[in-house]
Amino acid sequence: MPDLCFDSLVQHVAEAIGAARIADTAIGTDIVPNLSQLQRAHPQDVRKLLGPDRLFEPRTLVDLEILAGTLEGAIRDGTMEETVYDSSPENTSNTGWTRRTHDGQTCDLVRALTVVDDLRDRLQAIQDLLATRRVLERMNAEH
Repeated sequence: MPDLCFDSLVQHVAEAIGAARIADTAIGTDIVPNLSQLQRAHPQDVRKLLGPDRLFEPRTLVDLEILAGTLEGAIRDGTMEETVYDSSPENTSNTGWTRRTHDGQTCDLVRALTVVDDLRDRLQAIQDLLATRRVLERMNAEH
Protein backbone atom coordinates (compact mmCIF):
# COMPACT_ATOMS: atom_id res chain seq x y z
CA MET A 1 0.00 0.00 0.00
CA PRO A 2 1.44 3.41 -0.85
CA ASP A 3 2.30 5.72 2.00
CA LEU A 4 -0.87 7.81 2.25
CA CYS A 5 -0.17 11.53 2.03
CA PHE A 6 3.34 11.13 3.42
CA ASP A 7 4.56 14.15 1.48
CA SER A 8 1.50 16.08 2.60
CA LEU A 9 2.04 15.04 6.21
CA VAL A 10 5.67 16.16 6.11
CA GLN A 11 4.55 19.52 4.70
CA HIS A 12 1.88 19.87 7.40
CA VAL A 13 4.39 19.11 10.16
CA ALA A 14 6.88 21.64 8.78
CA GLU A 15 4.18 24.31 8.55
CA ALA A 16 2.98 23.55 12.09
CA ILE A 17 6.50 24.00 13.44
CA GLY A 18 6.69 27.40 11.75
CA ALA A 19 3.22 28.35 13.02
CA ALA A 20 4.26 27.33 16.55
CA ARG A 21 7.23 29.67 16.37
CA ILE A 22 4.91 32.51 15.38
CA ALA A 23 2.43 31.56 18.12
CA ASP A 24 5.24 31.56 20.69
CA THR A 25 6.06 35.15 19.71
CA ALA A 26 2.38 36.16 19.79
CA ILE A 27 1.93 34.68 23.25
CA GLY A 28 4.98 36.51 24.55
CA THR A 29 4.22 39.88 22.97
CA ASP A 30 0.44 40.09 22.51
CA ILE A 31 -1.12 37.74 25.04
CA VAL A 32 0.86 37.63 28.29
CA PRO A 33 1.27 41.42 28.67
CA ASN A 34 -2.46 41.99 27.97
CA LEU A 35 -3.96 39.48 30.39
CA SER A 36 -4.47 39.87 34.11
CA GLN A 37 -1.76 38.60 36.42
CA LEU A 38 -3.91 35.57 37.28
CA GLN A 39 -4.39 34.63 33.62
CA ARG A 40 -0.72 34.79 32.60
CA ALA A 41 0.50 31.45 33.99
CA HIS A 42 -1.31 29.23 31.49
CA PRO A 43 -0.11 31.03 28.33
CA GLN A 44 3.43 30.92 29.69
CA ASP A 45 3.04 27.16 30.21
CA VAL A 46 1.71 26.79 26.65
CA ARG A 47 4.88 28.42 25.32
CA LYS A 48 6.86 25.51 26.78
CA LEU A 49 4.87 23.10 24.58
CA LEU A 50 5.53 24.90 21.30
CA GLY A 51 9.00 23.55 20.54
CA PRO A 52 9.27 20.77 17.93
CA ASP A 53 9.91 18.13 20.62
CA ARG A 54 6.58 18.73 22.43
CA LEU A 55 4.41 20.37 19.79
CA PHE A 56 2.71 17.16 18.70
CA GLU A 57 1.86 15.87 22.18
CA PRO A 58 -1.92 15.52 22.72
CA ARG A 59 -1.71 17.98 25.62
CA THR A 60 -0.57 20.78 23.30
CA LEU A 61 -3.79 20.82 21.30
CA VAL A 62 -5.86 20.71 24.50
CA ASP A 63 -3.90 23.59 26.04
CA LEU A 64 -4.28 25.64 22.85
CA GLU A 65 -8.06 25.08 23.04
CA ILE A 66 -8.06 26.35 26.63
CA LEU A 67 -5.92 29.34 25.68
CA ALA A 68 -8.28 30.19 22.79
CA GLY A 69 -11.21 30.12 25.22
CA THR A 70 -9.40 32.48 27.58
CA LEU A 71 -8.65 34.85 24.70
CA GLU A 72 -12.23 34.75 23.43
CA GLY A 73 -13.50 35.71 26.90
CA ALA A 74 -11.01 38.55 27.24
CA ILE A 75 -11.89 39.80 23.76
CA ARG A 76 -15.60 39.72 24.59
CA ASP A 77 -14.93 41.70 27.76
CA GLY A 78 -12.84 44.26 25.87
CA THR A 79 -15.28 44.77 23.00
CA MET A 80 -17.59 47.76 23.07
CA GLU A 81 -20.70 47.78 20.92
CA GLU A 82 -22.74 50.75 19.88
CA THR A 83 -25.66 51.13 17.51
CA VAL A 84 -25.00 53.64 14.75
CA TYR A 85 -27.81 55.31 12.84
CA ASP A 86 -27.44 57.00 9.50
CA SER A 87 -29.11 60.38 9.77
CA SER A 88 -28.39 61.47 6.22
CA PRO A 89 -31.38 62.59 4.14
CA GLU A 90 -30.76 59.75 1.67
CA ASN A 91 -31.32 57.11 4.36
CA THR A 92 -34.93 55.95 4.36
CA SER A 93 -34.63 53.19 6.97
CA ASN A 94 -35.01 53.56 10.70
CA THR A 95 -32.52 50.81 11.44
CA GLY A 96 -28.89 51.16 12.32
CA TRP A 97 -25.95 48.86 12.49
CA THR A 98 -23.75 47.68 15.28
CA ARG A 99 -20.21 48.95 15.41
CA ARG A 100 -17.74 46.99 17.50
CA THR A 101 -14.62 48.66 18.78
CA HIS A 102 -11.68 47.37 20.77
CA ASP A 103 -9.13 49.06 22.95
CA GLY A 104 -5.44 48.52 22.13
CA GLN A 105 -5.05 45.53 24.43
CA THR A 106 -8.06 43.79 22.93
CA CYS A 107 -6.77 44.41 19.41
CA ASP A 108 -3.54 42.65 20.42
CA LEU A 109 -5.57 39.69 21.74
CA VAL A 110 -7.65 39.51 18.54
CA ARG A 111 -4.47 39.40 16.47
CA ALA A 112 -2.99 36.71 18.73
CA LEU A 113 -6.16 34.61 18.67
CA THR A 114 -5.86 34.43 14.88
CA VAL A 115 -2.37 32.98 15.27
CA VAL A 116 -3.45 30.52 17.98
CA ASP A 117 -6.42 29.40 15.86
CA ASP A 118 -4.13 28.85 12.88
CA LEU A 119 -1.82 26.63 14.93
CA ARG A 120 -4.79 24.71 16.37
CA ASP A 121 -6.13 24.08 12.87
CA ARG A 122 -2.74 22.86 11.66
CA LEU A 123 -2.27 20.49 14.60
CA GLN A 124 -5.80 19.14 14.16
CA ALA A 125 -5.16 18.53 10.45
CA ILE A 126 -2.05 16.52 11.34
CA GLN A 127 -4.03 14.48 13.87
CA ASP A 128 -6.66 13.83 11.21
CA LEU A 129 -4.06 12.66 8.68
CA LEU A 130 -2.49 10.34 11.24
CA ALA A 131 -5.90 8.93 12.16
CA THR A 132 -6.66 8.40 8.47
CA ARG A 133 -3.39 6.55 8.04
CA ARG A 134 -4.14 4.27 11.02
CA VAL A 135 -7.65 3.48 9.76
CA LEU A 136 -6.44 2.70 6.25
CA GLU A 137 -3.60 0.51 7.55
CA ARG A 138 -6.10 -1.41 9.68
CA MET A 139 -8.48 -1.76 6.73
CA ASN A 140 -5.62 -2.96 4.52
CA ALA A 141 -4.55 -5.54 7.11
CA GLU A 142 -8.10 -6.91 7.30
CA HIS A 143 -8.24 -7.61 3.55
